[in-house]
Amino acid sequence: MGLQFNLSDLKELLRNFYTLTKIRTVIFDDSFHELAAYPTRHSSYCHLIRSDPRAEAKCIKCDQAACIRCKNEQNLYTYQCHAGLTETVVPIKADNLVIGYIMFGQVLQTEDRERLWSEISKELSAFNLDMNELRKAFLRKKYISKEIIDAYAKTMEMSASYLYLSRKLILKKDALAQKIDDYIAVHIKEDLSVPVLCKHFGISKSHLYKLSQQSFGMGIAEHIRSTRIHLAKQLLGDTDAPIYEIAEQVGISDYNYFTKVFKRETGVLPTTYRKESALRYRMT
Repeated sequence: MGLQFNLSDLKELLRNFYTLTKIRTVIFDDSFHELAAYPTRHSSYCHLIRSDPRAEAKCIKCDQAACIRCKNEQNLYTYQCHAGLTETVVPIKADNLVIGYIMFGQVLQTEDRERLWSEISKELSAFNLDMNELRKAFLRKKYISKEIIDAYAKTMEMSASYLYLSRKLILKKDALAQKIDDYIAVHIKEDLSVPVLCKHFGISKSHLYKLSQQSFGMGIAEHIRSTRIHLAKQLLGDTDAPIYEIAEQVGISDYNYFTKVFKRETGVLPTTYRKESALRYRMT
């Protein structure tokens, strides 16, 4: 099952939530694929943990297990992850069907940081991590009381209902649209022109245009451009790769054109976006 969504609408919701709470939020579809996140980069603590692929795999497994429980119980679920942080998963429902998830957290629900650190550091020490830096980042984590977390959870639960009722998230019925979307994600660095897509999927241009509008809410070129810029923003926030390399990784080899498109889509230059992302990273 896929979801049709307007990325700017989702970002606005998450950005507003962050403005009020300073808590990172992520929206997943029912297959645990990330649709949107704000901020795009994890907190410094989580970023350090995910620097080890084995630890990152455990984080992903922990998130997915929480989503599965949320789906089975059809109710929001607050839990402590393997790294000691409190997170909440809220189901996005279409009638009685869970079609996605909103996850927020990466906060501490205890003021006794030292005690909790002594408990979780034993497990984390099994990974290839700088434990001194990790401890410093952990001790800087934000404390939020259970009452406040519960209040945020209820607010996000209402937001989840709003996403579907306002049709900002819509079930994608067309399997071909999902295949095209998957193909774009896998071949993002390659030529994704209309002729290439039509030839690969054996469809006419008019069919592709109509399918894109119905399934993605925009033209196919706009959808591809949006996908590329979304990936570029993730790479700018999560890596130190030169901007010209990021442009190539997202399939826009012309640096000047990439800069122009990025600014048109986001309102800021790639260099500015990276600086702002780094600033948010230092503040978390």
